[in-house]
Amino acid sequence: MSEQLEVKNLNIEHLSGVMELQNKIIANLQEDEKHFILKRSAAEFLKALDGENVYMLGIFDGDKLVAQSMFEFPENVGKRELAEFAPEIDCDDLVIYKATLVDPSYRGRGLMQELLRLREQKAKIEGKKTAISQIAIDNPASWINAIKSGMSIRKVDKDPFDGAKVLYMQKDFYKPLAISKTKNCFSMYIGKNIHKEIPALFNKMHYLAEAGYCGIEFVGKENKIVWAKPEELRIVTLQRQFAKMPNYFASGQGKTIHR
Repeated sequence: MSEQLEVKNLNIEHLSGVMELQNKIIANLQEDEKHFILKRSAAEFLKALDGENVYMLGIFDGDKLVAQSMFEFPENVGKRELAEFAPEIDCDDLVIYKATLVDPSYRGRGLMQELLRLREQKAKIEGKKTAISQIAIDNPASWINAIKSGMSIRKVDKDPFDGAKVLYMQKDFYKPLAISKTKNCFSMYIGKNIHKEIPALFNKMHYLAEAGYCGIEFVGKENKIVWAKPEELRIVTLQRQFAKMPNYFASGQGKTIHR
């Protein structure tokens, strides 16, 4: 990041800059790309800027806000965002990453990666152990950057509220996934024109995630994602498989499964 740029904690005094940056980014998107970003109202940003458990970081060029990132330390597991993902993680250990936005004219300077690094640093200082995030699959720039920052794709599904196709991502700060690069591991090519490949990628990723694989690495030179099946997640895969089986015992019909 350029020495001329400055990182600040955002507060209600920065509301106009936050709204201006969001509107500029959305205005520069193609019509079929506008759903990549969840457009937030001034009231929503104001709540985040003045909240006790929601934080925003910003990067400034002089007085101009050129990048921003939002994250939350949830307080109640029953009410937290993304309650459908990783419910076993205690809220005291969790940080939820939200949108990170960069002014189009400042892209290519590493600002997004810097914000991702800083919000992780803040989460660790506050004693958090795990980060989770939900990213639209047709916003590859965001989920590729998330993978580069150490997050992995753990679940691929449709958002239970609006039906959008999304990736659920996770990073365990102090207990990284135990991965063997020689076993249960392979690369998946994501195509030269990734936006055209999105429908097929969603189906492939969904299948892999259901089978217990995680998207753990992006290989830029080959335009591939490395997928692996951590041994510790096998029990989760088995639970999913059993959940889909007919419940013979509930109806009084016994069935023996031989292995």
